[in-house]
Amino acid sequence: MSIGGFNNRPNLSNRISDMIGSQAPGIFSTRQNAKFMSGARTILKINHKIVGFAFGISWRITTENYPIFTVDDYLPVELVPQRIHVDGSISMLHIPGRSPGAELWQPDVLNFLFHKYITIEVRDSATDQLIFYTNKAVITSRAEDIRVDSLASVELTWKAIGYRDERMPALDESKLSGLGNKPQEPKKALSLADIANTAARAINIAKIFKK
Repeated sequence: MSIGGFNNRPNLSNRISDMIGSQAPGIFSTRQNAKFMSGARTILKINHKIVGFAFGISWRITTENYPIFTVDDYLPVELVPQRIHVDGSISMLHIPGRSPGAELWQPDVLNFLFHKYITIEVRDSATDQLIFYTNKAVITSRAEDIRVDSLASVELTWKAIGYRDERMPALDESKLSGLGNKPQEPKKALSLADIANTAARAINIAKIFKK
């Protein structure tokens, strides 16, 4: 007669099967990845190296447009594009020996005039999707905060020339498809009223020059 109970010491085959069964849901997960971007799934690279001690990055892309005003209208007639400004900031912890100066991100007093651009890359670790990239950025300012009751932090501000994001820079193909082969509209025939107005203007101009 056997007494039923818990098997506190299973054999080797049972332990292997139990281990595989417990780990299989984590390996072959059917759950979908979150579709929203978050800081926890962000990879930040500077000069093609992962920055593990940074905890925040932000950027701003400003498209400068100049309004064209006329005398007889208080609203602008047109907004003319002028420039694109790209700037942002990076927040990170201060690790002694790995400061922005030691990593050659920010120039010092000797190489200020000859310092090279840095690259900034932001990717989604879940999908490897490019979020932001620029290969012509410079550190414009650095602010450090060291307090007795908190970790030392560094705030960097930067400016860049050009950028890339999820979409490669390209013109709208739908607007370019008709360029070069668009048929010209036929000219409209002048009416009698148009001919009379043109003749009247010509007579008035002739009278002015005779005076």
